[in-house]
Amino acid sequence: MDEMQQAHQELDRLQAIISRHESHMFALRGWLLAIVGGLLAAYYTDSIDMSALLLRIALLTIALLFLLVESRHVNLTEAVVERAEAVEQQITAARGSGKQAQGGWYDGPKVSEACRAGAFRWWPRRGMTFLLNLPFYLVVLLIIVMTTLSLPSKRVAEPPPTSSTLSLRK
Repeated sequence: MDEMQQAHQELDRLQAIISRHESHMFALRGWLLAIVGGLLAAYYTDSIDMSALLLRIALLTIALLFLLVESRHVNLTEAVVERAEAVEQQITAARGSGKQAQGGWYDGPKVSEACRAGAFRWWPRRGMTFLLNLPFYLVVLLIIVMTTLSLPSKRVAEPPPTSSTLSLRK
């Protein structure tokens, strides 16, 4: 297999990794919204006995845990995108300079190295993946913070009328 084929094969593998992790991120967002919605619904329907303070703490904790887990996927995705960009630049340079026939221009495959670099990052870089997802993070955090700060009071339900109270009303 020549270097050009190896480079294209690495790009295919990198794209599969990017797709898989973006799919994981989408699923995580669905779980976040389901958990937050479920907590609020359970709180207001008296399905769980929880104080407003505890609910506020739970909502903020869930949001922070979500951001932590999502940042791991963003870091890995961004590292893989950076590697894909490097391979694309190598392909472009090899085609433009005539080095393609000579060989020695391709430095890969380095899929594992790119994934390892992303796995050990602690803070997302301002790359494409992070910047595209930033509005979602800000909206989710804003909604959760607004919900926790202005949590409406829970209405106490009146006990259902019994037969004795019904007869008194007549």
